[in-house]
Amino acid sequence: MLKNTSFLFLLGIALFAQMVSGCGQSKIDADYQIVVDWGDFDSPQKAASAEAAIDWNGPDTLQMAACTESFAAVEMQSYLRQIFHRPNRFPVVSLRKKLPLKALVIADLSQKKTNKKLDSIIRRNDLDQKLQAAESFVVLPQGKRLFIIGHDRVGALYGVFQVLENLGVRWYSPEETGTVLSDSGEFSLSRQATLQKPDFLTRGFWVWEDRGYPEFYLWMAHNRLNFWTIAEPNHALLRKLGIQMTVGGHLHFQKFLNPADEYPYNHPLFRGDENKPKDPYRANPKYFKGDTNHDGHLSYYEAHPEWYGLVEGKRRLLTGHLACNICTSNRDAVTEFTRKFVDELAEGDWKDARTVNLWPLDGARWCTCEDCQKLGTPTDRLLLFIYDVNKAVQKAVQEGRIHHDVKLIFPIYHETLAPPTRPLPADFDYTHCIGTFFPIHRCYVHFIDDSTCTEFNVPIWKDFLGWAVAKPRFYNGQFFIGEYYNVSKINCLPVIYTRIMSHDIPTYYRYGARHFHYMHVYTRLLGMKRWNNYLFAKLLWNTHTDVKALESDYFVGVYGAAADQMARLYGRLEYGMSSVKQWKHSQPLTSQIYWDKKPLFNLEHLKLREYHPPKNDGVDLEESVRALADCRRILNRVEQMKLPPVIQKRLAEDDRNLRYAENTVNFYYTFAQAILAKRAGDRAEERRLFLKSIPFAKGLEKEVDILKTGSVDNRRKNALEATRVIEPYLKMAKDLGVQFE
Repeated sequence: MLKNTSFLFLLGIALFAQMVSGCGQSKIDADYQIVVDWGDFDSPQKAASAEAAIDWNGPDTLQMAACTESFAAVEMQSYLRQIFHRPNRFPVVSLRKKLPLKALVIADLSQKKTNKKLDSIIRRNDLDQKLQAAESFVVLPQGKRLFIIGHDRVGALYGVFQVLENLGVRWYSPEETGTVLSDSGEFSLSRQATLQKPDFLTRGFWVWEDRGYPEFYLWMAHNRLNFWTIAEPNHALLRKLGIQMTVGGHLHFQKFLNPADEYPYNHPLFRGDENKPKDPYRANPKYFKGDTNHDGHLSYYEAHPEWYGLVEGKRRLLTGHLACNICTSNRDAVTEFTRKFVDELAEGDWKDARTVNLWPLDGARWCTCEDCQKLGTPTDRLLLFIYDVNKAVQKAVQEGRIHHDVKLIFPIYHETLAPPTRPLPADFDYTHCIGTFFPIHRCYVHFIDDSTCTEFNVPIWKDFLGWAVAKPRFYNGQFFIGEYYNVSKINCLPVIYTRIMSHDIPTYYRYGARHFHYMHVYTRLLGMKRWNNYLFAKLLWNTHTDVKALESDYFVGVYGAAADQMARLYGRLEYGMSSVKQWKHSQPLTSQIYWDKKPLFNLEHLKLREYHPPKNDGVDLEESVRALADCRRILNRVEQMKLPPVIQKRLAEDDRNLRYAENTVNFYYTFAQAILAKRAGDRAEERRLFLKSIPFAKGLEKEVDILKTGSVDNRRKNALEATRVIEPYLKMAKDLGVQFE
C-alpha cells in the first residue's frame, strides 16, 4: 500500500526471469543475516555511532559510507528483532566476506569492488547508469537474497527504510508513540525489482533557530527529508542521516554591513585609525561627515553613508520605520559585503552550510538613487546582486577556500515577487543561484492555482507563472517552494492540509519546482498535525503518492478501531480551520478588530455568517464553529472507547490541540459579535456576548506549551495573546466593567 513508485524500474525481462524463475516467494525469517561494509571500524555498531569522529567535509567518503550504512544496518536489525520477536537474531556481517545464502545486503555503487557478487549485480543490471540520481536506490530480490543498493550512502539508507516500510514499520511522528510496527511475523520478498528516486531534490523545513532534537532528525531521515538548519550544533548527526544544512535569512546586510560596526580600514579622510589596514575603497567627500557621534571611531555608516539606501533624500540605516536595503549599485558596498560573506562560508560558522538563503531585509525599501534605478526593479537588482556574490563564492570554491558546493537561494517574495523585467548576464549561474517562491499572502481554503480565489491566490499564481512559464522569461533556473503551513501568526494551531498539499505539491512539481520547504515546522505536541508532516514528506518524495491509501493506512495505524471516526474528525477539522489566514494573517479579521476598522468582515472569503459568493467562497466563522463542534462530539465518543494505552496517549495530544482550536474559533466568533453589538449601540447584547467569550479566552490563556513547538518568530506568551486582539479585548472588558484578569 505504501509502495512508492516515483520511478519504477523493471529489470530486463529475460534477465529478471533468470533471476527469479523456479523460485517461490522467499520469506524473511530469523535465519537472515544483514550484510554491510563497516570499513575500518571495529564493528558495525561502532561505525554506526562514529559520526563525531568523521570529517564530513574531508575526502574520506568510505568512512562516511561505512557510518551511514552501518547505521542503516543496525536500524534494520533492531526493527527486524522487534517485528519477529527474535531479540538475538539477524546478525550483521561484513560485505567483505562471502555472502550468506539468506542475506539482506546494504551497499552503494562505490562499494561494487568490495564484493564480487555485488559487483556482478551492479554490472549485469547496469545500475551505474540507472542509479544516477542522488539518493536513489534499488531494492533488488535475487532468490533468498535482497540487495538494497543506493546511488550513494543516503540512497542506501533510504532503501533500508523503504524495506522496513514494506515490512509494516511506520514513522508517523518523532515521539515514542509515533512509530507503529506490524506484527505480521513474516515477510515475503517481492518478485518485483523497484528503483526509486526523489521527485523533489530538497525536502524539509525552513528553520533558522536550534529547536530540533535527535528523535526528530531520525524521524526526518526515516521519511526521507533532507533539509534543516545549521543552527543545530550536532552537524555530524545531520550529515550521517543525509540532512543538508542551510543558513541565512533577512539579516545579511546587518551581519556584514552593520552601519554601527567599526570601520576596519584606515580611512583617508579620518585621523586616528592609522594602525588599521589600508582602505581599499575610495573616499567620497560628498557624503563623508566624519565621526558624527564623537566616539573616536568611524562606523561603517560614518565612513561610507553612500553605501546605504537613499530614501526621501537621505541615506538610511537598515532598521527603523524607513529601513532600506544597501545601495546595490555601489560597487564598493557590494565588494565589502561579498568579502565578509565569503570569509564566513570559508572560515566562519557557516562552513558546513550547503545552501545560503541570501535575502534582503524583510519588506524594507529599496534604494532610490539614480544608479540603482537604472538597474531596474527590485527583482532585477536582487538578481544582479546575487550574480555578483555568487561569482565570489564560486571563485573561493575553485581556489579551495570553500571545500564543498554552495548554492545561493534568493527570495521571490514581497517586493521581488514579480519576475525580472530584463535579461540577466549571459553567464548567470543557474546551477548555484536558485529562487524560492514564497506565497506568503496566499489562501488555504483554495488551491494555489484556483481561478476563483481572486482576493488572494490569483495574483500570486500569476506572478509564479511569470517566473516559470511566461514568455519572454528572463530567469531560466530552478525553483524552491517556501510554503507557510505554520506561518508565525498561525501559532501552531491544528490546521490540516490534506487537500492543499495533495493538489498543490504536484502542481508546483509540474511547473518545474524541485526544492521545497515550509515555515515554521512544529516539532513537539503535534496531535493531528503529525499527519501534515507525514503527508508532506511522502508527497515530496513521490508526487504521485496515493493519498487515499496513505490516509487509510495512517488512520488504522494511529487510531486502530477508532480509525473511521478519526478520519471524519480530521475532515471536519480541515474544513473548519481552513480560513486561518483570513482570521490571523492576510488582510485578517484580527487587524480589523485591532484597529477598529469598518467593515469588520472586509473580505468575501470570511464573513460572520455562512455566505457563498460565486468567487472567493471561504469558510465563514459560523461554519468553523459548527465544524469544530462536530470534531468535539466525535472525539468525545472516541475517548469513551476501550483503546490501547498508546492510542489513548495520541488521543490526549489530539484533544489538547483540538481544545486550542475550539477556543480560538469560538473566541473570535463571540468577540466579533460583541464588537458588532457595540457598534449597533446594543450594550446589553455586547455584554452578554462578551461574558460568553470569557471561558474561551481563559482556555486560551492557559495554553502555553503548544505555542513553543514552532518558531520563536512572533511567539506569544500564551494562546490568548496569540489571537492578536488582546488589547481591544481587555479594553472592552474595562468599558463593560467586567473583571477578566
